[in-house]
Amino acid sequence: MAHERFAFIVVAEDGTRHEHHARPRTPDVDALLRHAVGGWLVPVPIAAPQLYARCDEDGPSTGRSLNPVASALIARLGGGRLPLVGPIAVTGRRDATAISLPAAHVDAVLTALAHCR
Repeated sequence: MAHERFAFIVVAEDGTRHEHHARPRTPDVDALLRHAVGGWLVPVPIAAPQLYARCDEDGPSTGRSLNPVASALIARLGGGRLPLVGPIAVTGRRDATAISLPAAHVDAVLTALAHCR
């Protein structure tokens, strides 16, 4: 059985940029994102209708310091200035469902990240 590659972006706690590619065994994108972000996920509202941003809801309670790169990225994607901690994952979106992030969206997010760093 052929598996479609699923691409997503993670902005790590230390502000470095990571592009992860995973080959899912199941269509459970949330499980992939949870593994990448390392916690329980909550949506981060952004204005880009083709993208879906998630963050670790446990981040603030763990005493981590603010992630200025993630905060700047979410602001550039139309989410306003939010005091985010920990990694942020950005994927594609179909309605309210996280989906594979096409190459054009990867390029758009990497461009936004380049301006944030």
